[in-house]
Amino acid sequence: MTSRIRREVGLAIVIVVLGAVLVRSEWIPPFAERHVEVAAESYELDLGEPNRWLSAWSIGDGQAFAVIAADPTGMKLSREIKEPVYRFSRAGYGWLAAIASLGQERLIPFGMALVGALALAGNLVLAIRLRYELGARAWILIANPALYIGFAGDTAEPLAILALTIALGAGAAWAALAVGVTRPSYLIALVRQPRQLAVGAFAALALLTYSIIQFGTDQLIPGGGRIGLPFVAYVESPSFAGWALVGLALLTVAMGIRERDWAWIVAGMLVVCLGSDVTPNVENAWRAAGMLPVLWAFGPGHEPVRVIGRGHRPRNMPRDLTQPPHR
Repeated sequence: MTSRIRREVGLAIVIVVLGAVLVRSEWIPPFAERHVEVAAESYELDLGEPNRWLSAWSIGDGQAFAVIAADPTGMKLSREIKEPVYRFSRAGYGWLAAIASLGQERLIPFGMALVGALALAGNLVLAIRLRYELGARAWILIANPALYIGFAGDTAEPLAILALTIALGAGAAWAALAVGVTRPSYLIALVRQPRQLAVGAFAALALLTYSIIQFGTDQLIPGGGRIGLPFVAYVESPSFAGWALVGLALLTVAMGIRERDWAWIVAGMLVVCLGSDVTPNVENAWRAAGMLPVLWAFGPGHEPVRVIGRGHRPRNMPRDLTQPPHR
């Protein structure tokens, strides 16, 4: 490792650690303890004493994941979740939080924070490993706003981005499966990898089928508008961060057209078409767009290492993430 790369790695570690601490401390409002009390009463969960640093799950979507962690099968508590079929389509994060919580409801806040922190660390490790093959562009992986927003609110994005990076970088089918049960909309980034896309889509459909059987079809389609006409929702809820996201999405589409990369085109168009139920809270829009920085890190025309073989590897292609980097 050259001295330059060592400096970059050191700076990256500092940025990730400080960024995670900052967003966690700033995201949780002063009334988070009251949120915990209300959520504990609503879902009849034994969560112990409210703690400001471990109350992120009580805000927004984090509540759904906490309930899934308490009831991984959705047989009891999860029936109380708003839009249960939609929420259960991303149950993978809640399942891991249940494992991290050792099946103890009082440990769920700790388990959710632990899974998010480990996912952040995993993304940092992958960025460091890919630095040798992708150059400085690999650091885009840890500059992804969805990582920190998801960690701050105890939602699935850090875990889904970790799985997506492995699926794109190493062509791992198990990672695509993890994307399918954690944040299925991110599967759109695997359009150029049919095998991985098929595995992820199968997992997503299997979980959706289970959810429909468990909860019925009353809330099969979430309330509000997740998807709409291009730009309309951004016009209805204008913000600088929202239009910055639109700019990134349009640039992604343009690059995809130029390089004939359908993954970039469809991913960018999905973000442009986010609906009025998403854009009023622009942080949710950036969470939904978490696959874009991953695509930018790898570059257009990317192919996973495993399909290239042992011969010549184009300069912009990552190596097998299970192998040590070149010295």
